[in-house]
Amino acid sequence: MKNLSIAAIVLLMSSVFVACTSDDDTGPTPIQSGSLAIMTKATYAPVTTNSLDVNFLEISSFKVNFEEIELEYNDDFVPESFDNDPYYDSMDDIELEGPFEVELMSAEPVTIVDIPVPNGVIEEIEFEFDKGKNSDSDLYNKSMKMEGMLDGQPFVFWHDFEEEIEIEFEEGNQDLVIQNNESEVIINFDLNEVFGGIQHVDMSQATDGNGDGVIEISPEDDDGNNQLAEELKQAIKAHIEFIEDMYED
Repeated sequence: MKNLSIAAIVLLMSSVFVACTSDDDTGPTPIQSGSLAIMTKATYAPVTTNSLDVNFLEISSFKVNFEEIELEYNDDFVPESFDNDPYYDSMDDIELEGPFEVELMSAEPVTIVDIPVPNGVIEEIEFEFDKGKNSDSDLYNKSMKMEGMLDGQPFVFWHDFEEEIEIEFEEGNQDLVIQNNESEVIINFDLNEVFGGIQHVDMSQATDGNGDGVIEISPEDDDGNNQLAEELKQAIKAHIEFIEDMYED
């Protein structure tokens, strides 16, 4: 079964539990389940962007829009009842339909979803970035937006790319095992690496080309920062990762 919304997952799980607690033993074999909270945050401390200690960068807001989140199970670690159940027969992933708009610069990780999920081993989580469709949102027609100060001058970066990003659990010999337990996953956007790492984006090249007092960085700005917007997009995508102690029993 594909393209399950969060409400549909809860409803289907509830239906299975009701069936297995009735007096009629002819009902479907119940799916054993746990719960999973998917959380996200950005890691960032203000940094200088080059060796001359100029272009001090502060970020006040960083928002992203996920159109969909997909949980992919490892086929080798799915209980037999999972395969035989009429609700989850042959399913190897769960697709959570958004949109999910998230502010990543919160002091604590932000919970995107907290839902019941079938037991098994989840091998990767996939995020689908897409343009926001809510005309009242800061992310309208944007998939991400960042605001802050660059060397004392306001800057705004945004992009409207549509792309899927896959993050695998198997790296580092770590597994996300759902076994009648409560688990949480924290997805980290490592902005320290984006702006201060060995191959950081050089923000000193940003300009206020139209002289309006705001440095605009986007695929279609008037300040001449289109190439910088592409570099920022690629760097941010490359530094999305699971942080240590990413889940709990």
